[in-house]
Amino acid sequence: MQRVFYAGGSFLTSDQIAEALFDYAAALATSPLADVVHVPIVDERSTRQSVATLLIGPASQLMSMAADIDGLVDPIDTETVEELERRALLVGASRPVPEALREGVAPSNDYEV
Repeated sequence: MQRVFYAGGSFLTSDQIAEALFDYAAALATSPLADVVHVPIVDERSTRQSVATLLIGPASQLMSMAADIDGLVDPIDTETVEELERRALLVGASRPVPEALREGVAPSNDYEV
C-alpha cells in the first residue's frame, strides 16, 4: 500500500494504482495536457474504501511512500490500473524511466538523473 501526497493532503491506495498514477502523471508532465482521474482509496480511520478525484498535468507534484497499516486492505482495481496505463500510452512519455531507477538502484551511465 502507498500513501500518496497530493495538493497538501494524502490518501492511501494500492501499490499498483500508485505506480500507474505516477506513470500517467510523468507522461502528462512532458505534454501541455491535464486530466481528471478517479482512483480507489482506503480511509485509514474507518477502513472504508472510496474514490479520490485528482487533477493531474504538467505541474503535478505527487509523492508517495510505503504504508503498512494493520487492518487495511489494498483497494485493488485492475480496471483503474489498465485505464491509467492506457492514458499514459496515449499521451506518450518522452523517455521511459528504467525499472532500476524506480527501485532506487544507482543509475547506469546510460541515463542522466
